[in-house]
Amino acid sequence: MDKSILFAPLSLKRITLPGRLIRSATELFGSTPDAHIRPVEVEIYRRLGEEPLGMILTSHTCVSPEGRSNPYQNAVWDDGYLPDAEAIAQAGGKRGVPVVMQIGHGGMKAEGNNGGLPVLTPDNMTHEQIRSLVRAFGEAALRARKAGMAGIMLHGAHLYLLSQFFYPKFNHRTDAYGGCALNRFRVLREIMEEVLTVCGESCPLFLKINGDDEGNTEEYHRDLVEALRSAEGLLDAVEISGWHSAPLGVAEKPYFLDNVRRLSREIGTPVIEVGGFRSAPAMLEAIEAGACAVSVCRPLLCEPDFPTKIRDRDGVVSRCVGCGFCFGPYDPASGIRCPRAGRILPE
Repeated sequence: MDKSILFAPLSLKRITLPGRLIRSATELFGSTPDAHIRPVEVEIYRRLGEEPLGMILTSHTCVSPEGRSNPYQNAVWDDGYLPDAEAIAQAGGKRGVPVVMQIGHGGMKAEGNNGGLPVLTPDNMTHEQIRSLVRAFGEAALRARKAGMAGIMLHGAHLYLLSQFFYPKFNHRTDAYGGCALNRFRVLREIMEEVLTVCGESCPLFLKINGDDEGNTEEYHRDLVEALRSAEGLLDAVEISGWHSAPLGVAEKPYFLDNVRRLSREIGTPVIEVGGFRSAPAMLEAIEAGACAVSVCRPLLCEPDFPTKIRDRDGVVSRCVGCGFCFGPYDPASGIRCPRAGRILPE
């Protein structure tokens, strides 16, 4: 398979991407205490927008104050954050790359990060709180679209609240939101339907979800297939991540290749693979395994021009070594997101 396929258009249900190499929803850990973005974040998106990417997924953005999962997370829970979203959409999309906002709620990960507000979990939420959560996602999605975002991605992975609902380990409800796979997936489906109701049926919609479990992966896989089949027609694509989403070091192969290979054969929704990509051959391996596109995270912090290098030269391997430095809070004074990349902004 020729690497040119990575830069060929990809037609999905509601959107055509100019390529199959995607910037994944990389957490930047750089917002202010009141969840507003800093100029450096706009510069990161501006630089990404110059690359031959098929789509830019924004940092994980919180839909309600009690769901903030770290003290540096961006927000879109009221209209005061519209200028932030507009700045990101305009900077990243200036040259035509679609910018899609990833939205989510921290659930148990909000503890200690949400200013002392009640921490919501699948087990302690009332029906009215669930309904409020669904509305919050819909309102956040509508703000993102008003700000110029090309679409919406729901964060249903990495043990944030929507992910917690789907894992039996964290969801012990005995009502319509617990028990079988479709019940545990119900809140995600209701949010998808809400987003498409308030934003319109033409709104491109994506879901990020884990493709495996810490324990009984076979049972989890069966549940995941059943759940995703129930959402066919609602989603443009599903991005498959995993329980251990970003291990340190350089992997021998893309992290979730086996999950993607199985799921792409068993569900009708296109599958995007994220994680562990450092070269074009690895990306092509994922495409051959059934992925419609691949998402890249840390290499784009290390080398913003990584997509151009991949396109224009053979044998390119990212300088990113998976050191984990970028997992920590951003220090604006240092100007550094990656020690191998140097300053993002000039002195």
